[in-house]
Amino acid sequence: MSTAGFTGDEHVVAIGLLADPGLPATLVDRLHEVLLDQLRTEVSESIAWTVDTVYDPFEEMYPDYSQLAEKAREHVRDTVWDLVVCVTDQPMQDDSTVVVANLHLRDRVAVVSLPALGGRRLRRRLTAAVVAVIARLLADDPRVVGPHGGWRARHLPSARFRPSPTSDDPDQVDIVRPRRRALLHLLAGMVRVNQPWGLLRGLSRALAGALTGIAFGLLYSSIWTLATSMGPLRLAGLVVAAIAAMVVWIIVRHQLWESPRIGESGREAHVRLRNASTLLTVTAGTVAFFLAMLAIAVAAVALVIPPPYLATTLGHPVGVIDYVVIALMASVLGTVAGAVGSGLENDTAVREATYGYREQERRERVAREADNGTTPTQRYRRN
Repeated sequence: MSTAGFTGDEHVVAIGLLADPGLPATLVDRLHEVLLDQLRTEVSESIAWTVDTVYDPFEEMYPDYSQLAEKAREHVRDTVWDLVVCVTDQPMQDDSTVVVANLHLRDRVAVVSLPALGGRRLRRRLTAAVVAVIARLLADDPRVVGPHGGWRARHLPSARFRPSPTSDDPDQVDIVRPRRRALLHLLAGMVRVNQPWGLLRGLSRALAGALTGIAFGLLYSSIWTLATSMGPLRLAGLVVAAIAAMVVWIIVRHQLWESPRIGESGREAHVRLRNASTLLTVTAGTVAFFLAMLAIAVAAVALVIPPPYLATTLGHPVGVIDYVVIALMASVLGTVAGAVGSGLENDTAVREATYGYREQERRERVAREADNGTTPTQRYRRN
C-alpha cells in the first residue's frame, strides 16, 4: 500500500474497514454510521473522511497475531484506501499482555481484536478503538491531533501503546492491556463473539425433547411430592447437575473440544483459551435454555394444576413456592430430555457458535475462491 499521499485530493482520506463475518461485521456496519462524526470531532475537521466497509474473513486464524496482521496486509495491498482497519473476532495475546490492536504504521494497516474489548458496550469501545487507531496511523500528518490519552482513560483503563515485540521494525506498534487485568475481559469478549443465544436458537430438537420432559413432570403427582419434599440445597444441586450434563453432552456429541493440530507447536495456550470460551459459551446457552424451560414450566404448572387439587395431593396448603419448586423439577427433567434431543441436532446448528467451526468454514470459503482464481487484493483493487 502506498503511503506517499492521500487519495485524490490532499484533504481527503479514504478509510477501509475490513471485518470478519459475524459479530465484527454487524458492529462495523453500525460503526459506519457514527465514525465520520467521531473522526471530525476527535481527529481533524480539516480532512474530508470517506469510509468503505467490506465483510470478508481472514484466510486462517493464527495464535500468532503477527501472522494475523500479515494476513491483513495481504488483504489490502494495492487497494483504493489510504489506510485500513481490520476488525477480527480472533484474540491476540502474548505471554504478558492482551493485544487490543496491532498497527503497521508504514503500511497504514491495523488489526483490532474485538474480543479484547470485552463483553459489554462493544459498539462504544470499538468506535473509540478505531478512532484511536486511525489517529495513530495518521500521527505523522500535521493536520491530525490524536486523542490517545483521553481514549485510554475513558474507555480502556491501563491500555497503552508499545513497540510490537513480534518485530524489530519500529513502525509496528500495539495497543495492549496487562494480561492479569485483561485475560478474563478477553474471555468474556470471546464468549460475546460466539453469541451463545445463537446456540439456544439452534437447539430446536432439544426443545422438543425438553417439552416432553416437562409434560412428564407436570402430569405425575409423585413428582410433585418428590419435588416439594426436597430441601433447597438438594434441589439446587439437581439443577446444576442437569445443566452440567447437558453442557458435557453437547460438547462431546458435537466434538466441540479442540486439540492442537500436528505440527502446530506453541498453540496449546491458544487452544486452551478457545476451549474455555467454548465451555462458557455452551454453559451460557444451556443456562438460557434452562431458564426458557423454567418459564414454560411455571406457566404450565399454574395453568394445569388447580391449587385445591395440589393441596389435596401434597397434604398441606400450597403457595407460590410449591408451584415454583414443581416447575423447577419439571425443568430438570426437561433439560435432561433436551440433552438427549441435542444429540439429534445438525452439527452446523451447534458448532457455528464456536471458533473451530468458523475457522473451518472460512478456510473452505477461501479454498473455493482460490479455485475460482479470486484473491482478496483483486476484490478491493482500484478500477
